[in-house]
Amino acid sequence: LADGYLQHVYKHIKEHGGVCIADEVQAGFGRTGTHYWGFETQGVQPDIVTMAKGIGNGLPLAAVATTKEIASTLQRRIHFNTYGG
Repeated sequence: LADGYLQHVYKHIKEHGGVCIADEVQAGFGRTGTHYWGFETQGVQPDIVTMAKGIGNGLPLAAVATTKEIASTLQRRIHFNTYGG
């Protein structure tokens, strides 16, 4: 990505009430070579970070990290998944 690209995009998303999500399945856990998370190379702070593969050391494991505010809304749902929201 071009330098500053995500800063520009995140700014516009936030101005319109959106949520910024960083998918770190491929780039996370130090795979960029310079930073632990890919989004760190852009100087942004996402609201949600998804991660997998590297977290399980070969096992099928994934995780989601988010803000306390967003996490509290998950209590309203009994079940969520990749396909069902």
